[in-house]
Amino acid sequence: MSYLIAIVALLLAGLILLLLRERRWRRREQAIRALLDEADALEAGLITSRERMQALRSMLVDFPEEMTVDADEALAADHKVQAALRDLLQHRLWIKQHAEGADQPALDTAVGALRQSRRSVDGQLQRLDEITQALREARAR
Repeated sequence: MSYLIAIVALLLAGLILLLLRERRWRRREQAIRALLDEADALEAGLITSRERMQALRSMLVDFPEEMTVDADEALAADHKVQAALRDLLQHRLWIKQHAEGADQPALDTAVGALRQSRRSVDGQLQRLDEITQALREARAR
């Protein structure tokens, strides 16, 4: 009887270890997937930002200089978009080279950094949209 209890206890302990390992593996896989998804979303946002900057630049020729101060400031961030694209390339290289061997805190930190960058780009896109809308309204008047 005591052998049976010992065997059941060992089986339960083994099952618990397997479940914990599976959970850790799933969390790791989700973090790597989030890294790739965030990198793709950031890249799409940066490309959209660059396109909107180019469209805004072409709109500015129709307006006097004193009306385009906000737009000029927004367009001055073009070098930041290029730098962010280079940084994104560095992130993608890190993912390719180190994601499989990285510990969970490093993966979580990388996901957080990409999310923060994406929020910043989203804010820039919103600002570009607001400036573009204001210029369209000014043109309509």
